[in-house]
Amino acid sequence: MTLVLELMILLLLQFEGTSGKTINLYARAGDQVLLPRNASSSSHSCSKVDWLHRKEKIASEKVVMGGIVVQSSAGASRLSVSSDCSLLIRNIMDEDAGLYVFIESDISSFVYLNILSISPSPPDVHGNIKLQCSLSSLDDNVSCQHSSILWVDETGTDQLGEKADFESGGQKKCVSVLTVKHQRGNNQRLTCQFVKNNNVKIDAVYVPASTDLNHSNTFIITGAVVGVLLMMLAVVTTVLFKRRKAKKTEDPKNETDLPKSPHHNSELTYATVIHLRPNTSAKRTVNKEEAEVTYSAVRVK
Repeated sequence: MTLVLELMILLLLQFEGTSGKTINLYARAGDQVLLPRNASSSSHSCSKVDWLHRKEKIASEKVVMGGIVVQSSAGASRLSVSSDCSLLIRNIMDEDAGLYVFIESDISSFVYLNILSISPSPPDVHGNIKLQCSLSSLDDNVSCQHSSILWVDETGTDQLGEKADFESGGQKKCVSVLTVKHQRGNNQRLTCQFVKNNNVKIDAVYVPASTDLNHSNTFIITGAVVGVLLMMLAVVTTVLFKRRKAKKTEDPKNETDLPKSPHHNSELTYATVIHLRPNTSAKRTVNKEEAEVTYSAVRVK
């Protein structure tokens, strides 16, 4: 299958000028891009539409067959076919750069997708960061001269970067490396531009992540303070618990366990009752000691 695709692309490239138009698109890594179908096609169905992707000069693959994304192709989860058979690529990466061929029966068109990206290195011991701005392309017409990739700050002042260009598997990369000092609170934006024929084709912006570092430090300090407070609370709780336990050991009996005295917290209530017999003559003299009975009631508090 790979050999057939190679032959098909080579044949199409030979007749590129007559078989269809060629488009150059520039995009940033992380964006989404729509590769247009051949405008001369009048079909309203995508059932006969194929898309080929050639990201290296030695390898090609079919990413759309009969209007349907080939799930075994690289990055299939980020590909979709629009209603007009154009190819949509989401969250594009450097590996998506290359040549895309639209095929429908005897109609074809070519789209070169060039991707610009910025990759920062971790800070070194001196706090310096190397920013690598690169343009990935398979187009032979894309040159990598010293003025192809430029760095500018917020004021528009040019920043001097180290130029480099190399090829990986036939894919060309035009690279410029800029070394910057990483400082907290420094949110100065730096812009990388790819320039062709004195025109800026695409640019990408880099913002130092110093604010993220400040937030991280704040979270770390807050976490440490909370940890110390929790530890102190645990120590105080343990000390109070031990003291209470020791006090109970010294005085094992509670007041509720002590025997109560009959006169402890009690009140005596006295009442005198005079008993008169109804049949007793009024003339009879009754001894007071015989007629009086004294009762007492004890109420315990």
